[in-house]
Amino acid sequence: MRLSVRKAIWIFAGWVVCTLPLSAGRLDKAFEALSIHDYFKARELFEKSLKSDPMLSNYGLSVIFSRNNNPFYQLDSAYACIERSLSAYDQMKDKDLRKIFEEQALNKDTLYAQRQRIASLALDAAIEKNTVPALEYVIRKYPFSQRAEEAIERRDALAFSLAQAQNTWSAYKTFADTYPQSAQAGRAWELYEKLLFEQTTRGDTPEQYLAFVRAYPDNAYVPQAQKRIFELTTADRTLEEYSDFVRLYPDNPYARQAWEAIYRLWFSDLSPERVEAFRQVYPQFPMPAILEEDVKLRDVTYFPILSKDKLYGFVNSLGQVTVDPQYDFVDDFSSRAALVGKGDRVSYIDTRGSLLDDFRWEDGFPFQGELAVVIQDGLEGVINKAGGEVLPMEFDRIYLRETGPILTEKGGLYRYYSRRGEPLFEPFEKAELFRGDSVAVVVANGKARLIDREGRSLLPGDFTDLKPLGESMLAVKDSTGKWSLTDYRATPLSTKRYDEVGEISDSLAAVRVGQKYGYVDPQGKEAIAVNLTAFDDMARARFSDGLAKTTYRGKYGMIDSTGKRLLPNLFDDIIPSHQWPVPVQRDGLWGYAGKNMNIVIRCVYDAAQPFKNGRAIVVRKGLWGVINPKGEILIPLEYSNIEPLGDDLYIVSRDGKSGIVNLEGTVILPIEYDRLREYAPNILQVVMDGEFLYFDIRNGKFLYAGEN
Repeated sequence: MRLSVRKAIWIFAGWVVCTLPLSAGRLDKAFEALSIHDYFKARELFEKSLKSDPMLSNYGLSVIFSRNNNPFYQLDSAYACIERSLSAYDQMKDKDLRKIFEEQALNKDTLYAQRQRIASLALDAAIEKNTVPALEYVIRKYPFSQRAEEAIERRDALAFSLAQAQNTWSAYKTFADTYPQSAQAGRAWELYEKLLFEQTTRGDTPEQYLAFVRAYPDNAYVPQAQKRIFELTTADRTLEEYSDFVRLYPDNPYARQAWEAIYRLWFSDLSPERVEAFRQVYPQFPMPAILEEDVKLRDVTYFPILSKDKLYGFVNSLGQVTVDPQYDFVDDFSSRAALVGKGDRVSYIDTRGSLLDDFRWEDGFPFQGELAVVIQDGLEGVINKAGGEVLPMEFDRIYLRETGPILTEKGGLYRYYSRRGEPLFEPFEKAELFRGDSVAVVVANGKARLIDREGRSLLPGDFTDLKPLGESMLAVKDSTGKWSLTDYRATPLSTKRYDEVGEISDSLAAVRVGQKYGYVDPQGKEAIAVNLTAFDDMARARFSDGLAKTTYRGKYGMIDSTGKRLLPNLFDDIIPSHQWPVPVQRDGLWGYAGKNMNIVIRCVYDAAQPFKNGRAIVVRKGLWGVINPKGEILIPLEYSNIEPLGDDLYIVSRDGKSGIVNLEGTVILPIEYDRLREYAPNILQVVMDGEFLYFDIRNGKFLYAGEN
C-alpha cells in the first residue's frame, strides 16, 4: 500500500513537470494565432489548455468570441468565458500571476477591460436591434457596465416612445409603473392621467365627470372634472341651476361659488320678507354670518368716491370704504349692484366689491331687480346677477323694469320675454312695458290691442290706439281718430268722444274737444267741464300736487283739482304752488301774486321759485338770494347759484366755489369747495381738488374726508 501511494505521487509530480512547458508553449502559440487572426487554430489551442490554464485560456476564448470578424462571434459565450477567467484568476497564486503579467502583460484589469468591452459590444448590438427587450437584457446581464446608465436611458427613451406611439392611458400607466425611476416617468404619469380623464369623460356629461371623480380621486384632473360639473350644471347661471347644484354636489369645491351666486340672484333687496323667504328655502346656507351682517347693514347706502388718482371706489354711510378706488368710472348702486368700468369695458360689483364677472361688455345699465341690460358691439342683451346671459346680445333696444316681462326691439318689431329669457308671444309692430305688470298696449296688423300677461286680448273691437288711464279706465281710439272712455272690458264709461286724451295725474286726465279742454276722473266723468282754452301741448295741462296751469289768449292762471280758479289768466307765466304768494311773470320779470290776485312782491326778478317753508329763492341780475313772503331779503343776492338743502340750509356758490349757509347767512361749510350737491337725504357730496368727499348734514361732520 505504501509503495503504490509513493508511486502515485511520483507519477503526478512528473506529469506536472512535463506538462507545464507543454501548456505554456501551447498558450504562446494560441495567442500568436490570435494575433494573426487565425481563430480556428487559436480556439483549438485555447480549448486544449482550459484544464491546465483556465484563466488565460478562457480569456483568449473570450477575445475570440467577442470579435465579429470570425465565425465564433458570440457575446454570451465571450461573457461566460471572461467570467470563468476572472474566477480562475482569483484562485491563482500571486507568483504565477506576477509571472503571467511579466510574460503576457496581463492582469485582472485586463480581464475587467475585456468584460467592459463585451458589455459595451452587447449594448451596441442592442442599440442596433432597437427593442426594449434587447436593451433590458443588456441592462440585467451587464449591471457592472460603464455604459449601464446609457443603456437604461436608451431603454427608457425607447419604451416611452413606444408608449407615445400607442398614446393610450394604459400604455403610459404601464410605462410609469414599469420604469418609475426613469426621466420620463413623471411625464408618462401626467399623460396617463390626462388621457384617462379625457377618455372616461369624452361624453362631457356631469355623470361621467362625477364617476371619474369617484373612481380616481387622486387624479390630477379631478379639480378640472369638479369644475366641469359646475360649468355644465350651471351653464345658464340661473337660480334654479345653482340651487340644484348645491343640493346634488354639496362637496364640490365650487359649491361655495354656487352659494354666492344664489345669494346674489336672490337678494335684489334685503326686505324682511325676502330675508325670511330665503331662510325658509335655503336653511342649509353655509354663510349665515354674511346674511346677518347684510341684514344689519340693510339701511346703509353707498356713495362713489373719486381719488386724487382719478380712480373710483365706494364708501358707505357709516364712513367705511367698502371698495378701494380702482375703477375708471362707476354708477350708483341699484338692486345691490353697481356698474363699474375699466378702460372701455364694464362689469358689475356687489356691495362688498366682488366682481360679478370679467369686464366683458362695452356698456351697461343699472340692475333692475336681478336683471340688467348690457351692450356688446352696439347690440343689447340681458344678464342676471350671476353673469348668466338671459338674452343674447342681438337686440336694438331692450326695456326693463324691476318686475314684469322684458320688452325687446329688433328690426322694427317688438317682442316680450320672460325674466328667464323665454319668448312669450309673437312679435308686435309696437309695444310698451306692462303697466303694473298686468296689461300692456300693443299694435298688431295696424290694430291696437290691450293684452294681459298671457298675451290674450282683453278688448273686443278694432282700435287704432289705446291708452290705459289708471287701474279702471281706458281711452280707446277708433278709426275716425276719436277717443272714448271704457273700462278694461270695453264697457263704455261715457258717451262722449274726444279729440285728445292726456295721461292721468292726480287722478285726473285732461281731455280735449276742438280748442277746449277739461278733465275726467277715473270713472270717466267730467270732473272739470270742457270749457278751458286748450294748450298747444296738452302735457302742460297735467295736474301736479293738485294744481294745474290754465291759459287764455297767451296769459296764464291756476286752478285746483275741483276746477276752482285760484288765479285768473292775467300773467305771462306762472308756477303753480300751494304756498302763497305764487310766482308769476309780467313783462319778462318775476314776482309773486297773493290770494287776492294782487302782486304782493313786485316783478323785479329774472327768476323766482315757489315758496317753501316761508322762503323762496330769487335771481336778479344774475345774483341769487332768498326772500320771505313779505319780500324781505333773508340771504343777500350775492351768489352765483343757490340750492335748498333741507328745511333751513342752502348750498351757495360764488367765484366758482361752493359752501353751505343757514337762513341768517351764517357759513356752515366754507365756500371753498369745487362743487356740492345733496347726494342722499342729509348726505352732501363735496368735490374738492378732484376728490369726492361726503358731509353729514345732521352732525356737521365729514363721514368721508378723502385720502390721508
